[in-house]
Amino acid sequence: MSRVRVPSIPPLHINSGMSTFSYDKVGQYGNEVVTYIEKNKGVIKANDGQKYTIAIDNKSTFNTFAKYVKTQNFIAAEKLVREKEFEVLEPDERKKKYVALGWTEIEKSVFSSKSIKIDTKQQEKITLLIIKNVLGDDTKTWKSFDEMFNAPNSNIKKIFPDLPKLTTWYDHFDLQFRQITGTPKFPNSSYGVYLYDDPGSFMDYISELVTEKLGLYSKKDSWDPADIWLVKSKDVQEKYTDKFDKILDKFTEGFYAKNKFRSIKEINAILKEAYFKKDIVGISLKKSNMKTLKYTEFNLQANVNDQKLPDVAFDSIDLDVSYDDKKGFISKTSYVNVMDNDKDSYKLAFKSNTGEKIGNITYEFLPSSNASAFLGKVPKDQLQRWLVEQIKLLGEDAANVYMPQGSKLTKTYNDKIKKSWVNKVDTIKKNFGDFTGLNDFVENLEKSYKDFGLSVKNASAMQMVDFTWILAKLQENKNLTKFLTLSYYFAQKKGQIYNFGPFGKLY
Repeated sequence: MSRVRVPSIPPLHINSGMSTFSYDKVGQYGNEVVTYIEKNKGVIKANDGQKYTIAIDNKSTFNTFAKYVKTQNFIAAEKLVREKEFEVLEPDERKKKYVALGWTEIEKSVFSSKSIKIDTKQQEKITLLIIKNVLGDDTKTWKSFDEMFNAPNSNIKKIFPDLPKLTTWYDHFDLQFRQITGTPKFPNSSYGVYLYDDPGSFMDYISELVTEKLGLYSKKDSWDPADIWLVKSKDVQEKYTDKFDKILDKFTEGFYAKNKFRSIKEINAILKEAYFKKDIVGISLKKSNMKTLKYTEFNLQANVNDQKLPDVAFDSIDLDVSYDDKKGFISKTSYVNVMDNDKDSYKLAFKSNTGEKIGNITYEFLPSSNASAFLGKVPKDQLQRWLVEQIKLLGEDAANVYMPQGSKLTKTYNDKIKKSWVNKVDTIKKNFGDFTGLNDFVENLEKSYKDFGLSVKNASAMQMVDFTWILAKLQENKNLTKFLTLSYYFAQKKGQIYNFGPFGKLY
């Protein structure tokens, strides 16, 4: 007898030496698994280390699964193995559990399919093609995303041919295709120019203007996170770039010598006008929840003071600096937990962003409860400016206060440096209490320098402790709420008062 059941969580008896599939790997490994099972006439190893023969006849679950995989219908294949298991024929003597074999019970180690990842630019270009198809005035109209993807000479296939294997991303783009025109506030109009970041595009122009010619930001996204720009026509683009060029002339002639950010305020005002006229619309792209497409507008209020930005409330800090003699400091991520209007809770993750080289930790806001979406990365250069100009943490030494950086870490360890870390740990404990491994942090840090020198085994931990110390100093100076609120809105690039540009977020 065979049976069908709905798999739940992975079995508790999995051998620790075995590795198994998750459902989202059907697209990546499906072809290889089907080929292997067919070649071996149904024989496959399970996560208990035993080999089983599954049914592969025309009426079997495997046969249906194989058909889906061979036609690249990985969404249907994944749905199938979430609901059914492969019927086991042999051996006769087997545990009751293995009357059927689930996808998550197959031993993974014998397979080696290359990991499939879609990068940010590929995501943005596919969304741009979808918007062009739905809103553009110069393109063929497709009835569905499937039809658009599978068309002869499909431009989406040229960008990312393996898209069907990434089922959640395929669903994401399908949702965009179906819902863009019906999404409230989305700038539904007819656009004739859809340049991404090619030479001559508005993206190329505006990025160069704010980062190189005006030199106000280290990267464009620190001011406006729009990933794509919809432009009505080339003539419209030239009309607006002429206005921006005049601002640049005033900047270079010293008109803004006392307040260089007046130039970006003028640019933002012009872009707001362009947005409302649907002449130029900047859009930031985030992954959807696969159910409903949302569109939120940022920094488009008529007056700066009309944009309400309430404070967030500090909740707690999760810091772990536990130590292993061979691995060094184990944890690479810490969190500051905050509440937004007593409704949604978020966590500011400060974490390692490097592999084998020492780098800077990054800061980004993530949802931690019923909040709907990842908010974004915090632009460190903007927070650094605020730290130096306003916090005055150390009196005369305020200019030495900086967001932690790998390049600022000392290559050697001595008594003076040790004393500095002792003082920082004391300040943290005084304001926030103890954290995992904090009591032994200084001792373990000294040990790590003796064993590894300055390395990835201690660099992230030092930066995380350093940032927690900054938070503790802010707590002492009653500036913690202000700092976390700034970080919260900086991550979203929300706040005309902070000179962030106008954009809409599609997510």
